Amino acid sequence: MQRALRRRDWLRWTSSTLLGGLGALASGPLTPQAWGQAARRRQGEAFTWSLRFLGVFEAGRARLAITPPQKTSKGLTIAAVGEAEALGLAKAITGLHDDYRLLLDANTFVPKRIDIVETGYRSRTVTIETEGKRLDILQRVPAPERRVQGLLPSEPLEPVAVLLQLRGARLADRDHLELIILDGTALYQGSIDVQGREDLTTTMGTQRAIKLACKGERIDINGRKVGRPPRTATLWLSDDERRLPLLVVAQTDMGNGQFELMSYEAGQRPLTPPRQFTGIAQSPA
Repeated sequence: MQRALRRRDWLRWTSSTLLGGLGALASGPLTPQAWGQAARRRQGEAFTWSLRFLGVFEAGRARLAITPPQKTSKGLTIAAVGEAEALGLAKAITGLHDDYRLLLDANTFVPKRIDIVETGYRSRTVTIETEGKRLDILQRVPAPERRVQGLLPSEPLEPVAVLLQLRGARLADRDHLELIILDGTALYQGSIDVQGREDLTTTMGTQRAIKLACKGERIDINGRKVGRPPRTATLWLSDDERRLPLLVVAQTDMGNGQFELMSYEAGQRPLTPPRQFTGIAQSPA
């Protein structure tokens, strides 16, 4: 069990929704009071997910709040703030608590800046900035400071950016999408295949869902594949205009793990998806 709950397995599920879990990116930890204040100010959407192994053992929770577009020094942007933490035995083993902040271009939903703070079994502080296809990753903790820069074949995205863009996608059965996705500081050449529609029962009830098969192959900072085994997952989105990420399921060392949406609050000012993709290539069926 300790092998199954090692920290990289937890991060795999809490740092990338599409290709392995939802991430935690931030400039500082969020106390429950600060989280409540952020939620009151946001006027946007709020999500809570639960991570389970074998459908029974709950290993952690993740929360995310997203603001409507706002003017900043980087132009019109959308901000997201969140946290992820281990629970129960996983918390005793890893002590994991991750916080994050994300800044997206409000017109394209492409990430501009990601700030990551990880504490627990291993501590890490990272800032990621993008400009078009260019990527700059600065890791301050642990010392010594490290910086890597690269030029990718397409604009790099992260899970929240992908989920928001997919709200404007056709997603007809057998459609195929290609993209580059950030999982923390790791990069993947990703693909999404629409497998169909089905009724899905979760904590959120029974509803019609779009079933997506996702795969990611590890690449370097310039988009070259590094020869590692691909990561796979199945994602179910609600089959409505919200396209909520209801459930992610994938194989782990101890069997199936699942990342399930526990609660969702709609924003007072709904986000309008871009009219066209940025960083995602779609091939219709």
